[in-house]
Amino acid sequence: MHNATSPQAPPCILTVAQTRACEQYTMEHEPIPSLQLMERAGVKCAEAIVKLMQHKPFSDIRIFCGTGNNGGDGLVIARILSERLNKDIPIQVVLCQGDNARHTPEMDANLNRWQEITSQHFHATLTIFDPKGTDTPHADTLIIDAIFGIGLSRPIEGICAEAIKVINDSKAMVIAIDTPSGLWSDMHTPADSAVVMADLTLSIQYPKMAYFLPEAYPFCGDVQLMDIGMYPPPDLDWQREFLTTASVAEILRPLQPYAHKGTFGHGLLIAGSAAMPGAAILAATATLRGGAGKITVHTASLATRHLPARLPEAILNIDADDSHISELNWSTLQKDINAIAIGPGIGMHRQTVNVLKNLLDEIHAPVILDADALNILSENKTWLAYLPPYSILTPHWKEFERLAGPSSDDFDRLEKAQQFAQRYGIILILKGCHTVISLPDGKQFVNTTGNAGMATAGSGDVLTGLLLSLMAQGYSPVESSLLGVFVHGLAGDLYARDHSPRTLIASDLPQYFSAAYQKLNISEPKESD
Repeated sequence: MHNATSPQAPPCILTVAQTRACEQYTMEHEPIPSLQLMERAGVKCAEAIVKLMQHKPFSDIRIFCGTGNNGGDGLVIARILSERLNKDIPIQVVLCQGDNARHTPEMDANLNRWQEITSQHFHATLTIFDPKGTDTPHADTLIIDAIFGIGLSRPIEGICAEAIKVINDSKAMVIAIDTPSGLWSDMHTPADSAVVMADLTLSIQYPKMAYFLPEAYPFCGDVQLMDIGMYPPPDLDWQREFLTTASVAEILRPLQPYAHKGTFGHGLLIAGSAAMPGAAILAATATLRGGAGKITVHTASLATRHLPARLPEAILNIDADDSHISELNWSTLQKDINAIAIGPGIGMHRQTVNVLKNLLDEIHAPVILDADALNILSENKTWLAYLPPYSILTPHWKEFERLAGPSSDDFDRLEKAQQFAQRYGIILILKGCHTVISLPDGKQFVNTTGNAGMATAGSGDVLTGLLLSLMAQGYSPVESSLLGVFVHGLAGDLYARDHSPRTLIASDLPQYFSAAYQKLNISEPKESD
């Protein structure tokens, strides 16, 4: 997602009601009339479309407009395009309305202006959608969807549903204005609903939560935010934000010239087994590459055979058992440990289960739990009440389902994650495309970095190691979660920039932490400097 918000517009994800409140506040306090605000939105979208057309030619443009303000946006776009594009490109507005349809005043005003243009220029036309008489757009037609905007909460029927079918049946490129028509912004859209399948969505000022959820991705395509200078009321209390380079860069602290390894902290990683030594190697590597001063790895005896060659910097704390973690003897550990992570590759042996139970009994500072530690918790749910406040849990969807029960849809899962974090006073990092971080106060942050290549074995182990690194360095659990998730995804994106995401493996990610940190902190010297 391309972020284009203004200084007055924080990176928030608003509900439909909150978006309406922003529109009203902007109109009252800028001040600006609604017709002029619509003009501003239409101009921004038209500029983005003109820029697109510089790289991709189209034979004609067909703009499907509804009778509300989204249709008004479409009419502004039609007018601006007719002024700025080659007059040889036909622009047709297709009005989608049933019998006795009511137009909003803003839509009517722009419809009148478009009718004036059609009377003067043969390339500009206006037609009423007719499911029997409207021809199918060509493959080289550009379709702009401005039928319905946000706020829809019922399935589309009648003429508009027929228009959506025509759009989806075409092989033309489709650009949706603000949101694909038929998609519900704040809740699950029924599977049998008529929804425009867009290649690109131009979202006005703020993204909608649906954009970040897998069930809506096929309809949204790529998303660009259009900054129209709209900003929220001072008292607006939004619960969701999306992470940006700017917002995350504020968390990253400068390096001090007189720092030493103790300054950067000491992490304890409880990970690995004879069957999965790689989990400990991946997580420990990420801890050191993430910037921690020291890492102690407690793992099964057989697993330690691989560590010195792969990571000679790691301190080994060898378990008494050859194959699995059976105990944790604090007297054998150094006393300067600042943060603890447990779970990658540990398995679910009875003795390992007891190690986790004892750890939760003895430790009162936040801990990081991943992988098998989460699976153990899912079979011992009463232990959840004993998690130290602000502990970080990093489940993927299936692991979260085992912890919190099945979800009916993506919005339901999102709400369950929010409630889970609040109930147990922990930070829940629900991993996936657009990882969602839920805080104990109900706030949720949506990540905007990462790619499909990161869906590979061990990627979660790397995230655990990076979180441990940041916690050991003294970042708070919240700061560690936001910074760690963003950097983890950014490392994957930087790898994909240099290679194909198809070839990415987990051990590639720590190698790109350096480039990710440099992107966040422009004052750091680059490798080419």
